[in-house]
Amino acid sequence: MLRTALLVLALALAGSPAHADSVRIGDPAPAFSLSSWKGAQVTLPDLRGKVVCLDFWATWCATCKAALPALDALASRAGFEDVRFLAVNIDRDREVADRYVAERLAETRLTLLRDGGATLSRYGADGMPALYLIDRDGVVRHVESGYETAALTRVERALDDLVGIRPGAGGAGPGVSAHPAQ
Repeated sequence: MLRTALLVLALALAGSPAHADSVRIGDPAPAFSLSSWKGAQVTLPDLRGKVVCLDFWATWCATCKAALPALDALASRAGFEDVRFLAVNIDRDREVADRYVAERLAETRLTLLRDGGATLSRYGADGMPALYLIDRDGVVRHVESGYETAALTRVERALDDLVGIRPGAGGAGPGVSAHPAQ
């Protein structure tokens, strides 16, 4: 319990707006190499040329638990077949995370990855869940912190723009989110 509280505090401090390493819209996405639930290595540089939806979550995060099924449903939407949806779990207790996935995400379309928090810290998130949309060139084009129904709508619109379903919507131009999070 104390370990979880310390992790939450460390993530909050690491993700504060004044954090020097905070990834913002227009920044190159920090590279990573993480193990999937199935044991395969997934590296961001290997996904160059694809749109990536990168979501950080934890079992102790109530909003993450609400966001994951909604994100999984979005991954099934027509037009997003070539988008790579990566859900990065930051729980230190793998058994808890494994149990959660087995009970609630057994048939997910998300690629589930494991991270103890180091990758999340490099992104400098200012809340949980933390979601980053990365374009085909490896540049962050949309950021969401926390979860609400409106956030999913913003993510869907930004993905539409990135995959070219509605290029240039809102005057942002092709490949650039017209709906960045504040």
